[in-house]
Amino acid sequence: MFSKLHSKDNIKNSAISYKNQVFNKKNRNFYIKAILLITVGLISYFFIANNENYYNKTIGKIIAVDETQGNTEYIKNQHLNTIIMNGKHKGEKLEFDNLASYSKIFDIDYKINDRIFISITEDEKGSIISSYILGYKRDKYLGYIAIIFVVLILLIGGSKGFKSLTSVIVNILIFYSVIKLYSHGYNLWVITTIMSIIFVIISILIVSGINKKSLCAIVGTMVSIIITMIITAIVMTVTNSKGVYYEEMEFLMTSPEQIFFIGLMIGTIGGIMDIAITMSSAINELYNKNPNIERKILIQSSMEIGKDVMATMANTLVFVYISGSIPTILFWLRNGLSLSYIIGIGINLEIIRALIGSIGVVISIPITMYISVILLKERRIGVN
Repeated sequence: MFSKLHSKDNIKNSAISYKNQVFNKKNRNFYIKAILLITVGLISYFFIANNENYYNKTIGKIIAVDETQGNTEYIKNQHLNTIIMNGKHKGEKLEFDNLASYSKIFDIDYKINDRIFISITEDEKGSIISSYILGYKRDKYLGYIAIIFVVLILLIGGSKGFKSLTSVIVNILIFYSVIKLYSHGYNLWVITTIMSIIFVIISILIVSGINKKSLCAIVGTMVSIIITMIITAIVMTVTNSKGVYYEEMEFLMTSPEQIFFIGLMIGTIGGIMDIAITMSSAINELYNKNPNIERKILIQSSMEIGKDVMATMANTLVFVYISGSIPTILFWLRNGLSLSYIIGIGINLEIIRALIGSIGVVISIPITMYISVILLKERRIGVN
């Protein structure tokens, strides 16, 4: 009997202990944040899904689609029944004919419940006499992805996630500023260089704070970018850019070489900055754990960390650049172009960007490592 009572007491105590662990202060704060974030996310979801009244353009909702086969199996004719969702004609119904192809390159295959922008023409009495489809309303899908991203980064990352999100928003504003300044006649090289420096400094300071670790990452990123661009310029000058095809940039009104270098610099900064902050954080942590660590051991340990990060980052750059060309690659393959032609000419610039970005990633490891060792040397280290 005593054994049974004792067993029940143990079970009860274990349940109470588990309950206390689950609902302790730290976990309780997490649950509160999760509920608040999910609630805000749902509110944002319903707002984006029903934001037609905030648009000046007329928006219609497709309520029925009748389809018939076109002249070929790759084309179909659509008869769309729509209802206007905003403006003074809200509630009125319109009908449209749409031609949809299998490739969807120049047209859209509309579905029921899709939202579309509509242009209408009125008579003197304000009645609709003609209308046509302007395009597809895509903001809600982008909004849904943005909501999921924000909720997850805040829920999982906490304060760090908030800092990262702030950094993303600030960098978007910086990028927008570059475009606006260029449209007003400012030199693209100058404003891009200045904005890139601001981008690096703000991104690292927001995420890591104002400290020597951030300083090491900033200096390491800057030095690595400069060296990478110098290497690229030297190689392009010596080879006279042979093997580099700028055909996809021929429609631009400025030098394609200039645009290529600017895009290369912006694209490479992200990878190098990631490596730089990783290396400076690793060395800073090693110093914190053991202020008397020998410099030789410190360098060996940080290099091992750098090698692991280098492999994944190089692969990331390759996949990021190449993935954007997948639709073009499939299109060319479908039209009978050889894979060697596509690689050699079609995605030539993407391959070069990936290779140069990988060079930047590789050289940023020893550069940031030695800069961090020098700038953090005020801590007591062991035998040199």
